[in-house]
Amino acid sequence: TKFGDPTFVYEQEMARVYGLEAMRMASADVLPFNYQDYGKEIGEYLKAAEPKAKKAFGEQAPSFADASKAAARLEKAGAGVLQLQNATLEDPGGMNLILRNTERAFLIPGLPDRPWYKHAIYAPGEYTGYAAVVIPGVNEAIDKKDLPTMQQQLQLLTDAINRAAELLERAK
Repeated sequence: TKFGDPTFVYEQEMARVYGLEAMRMASADVLPFNYQDYGKEIGEYLKAAEPKAKKAFGEQAPSFADASKAAARLEKAGAGVLQLQNATLEDPGGMNLILRNTERAFLIPGLPDRPWYKHAIYAPGEYTGYAAVVIPGVNEAIDKKDLPTMQQQLQLLTDAINRAAELLERAK
């Protein structure tokens, strides 16, 4: 009440937004996940992190090429699945299973110093309260100028994106 939302207007609005999203997902035959846009957005996160890494590590900065290829792969696979999602499916349950498992593919063993956060793409920032940080393992390692951790997190991120893309590529 002192710092966040003293009149509780923000909380009420967020409850409405999340309530509408829950109703939309509950009434959909196929989950309304768009992995084409997700892959595109991850590619943007990588484009923003790469120059930051070059500034922090200079010549030692690792290449983001594999991660960028994985994001493009996810975007392409997502486009194919989006067409299937929009079609009339005999077994929407099978598609929903693929979509749920794809999201789970983004889980990693845990973020450095916070093993309870396991999502490779989004997590609350270590120093930002509840504000989200994108590709947190990579970005936070860059901020700390910790090259070995950054390289490890970039590989975990790349692997997670490729796992997700592979699941979508298998969808029929």
